[in-house]
Amino acid sequence: MFSPNQIIACVVRQYGTGLYRSCVSLNKGSTICLSVHDDEQSASDTINQFWEACKKGEIKQPEDVSLFLKSLKGDLALAT
Repeated sequence: MFSPNQIIACVVRQYGTGLYRSCVSLNKGSTICLSVHDDEQSASDTINQFWEACKKGEIKQPEDVSLFLKSLKGDLALAT
């Protein structure tokens, strides 16, 4: 289990492509790319959704991130 104080979450701009990546690090030495977006706001929204899932207790351990990613894919399917 990890503490929210240990999590780093950020939006990374990938120069040369114009894409924005939503990334989190749950522990030292590992980074997970949650999603890739054409705009910074959408990438920030993904980070905000991640924090909300943490606050709700949906993400308590690294294995829970895969369930969160599946929920994101469902949101993206609804948006198209």
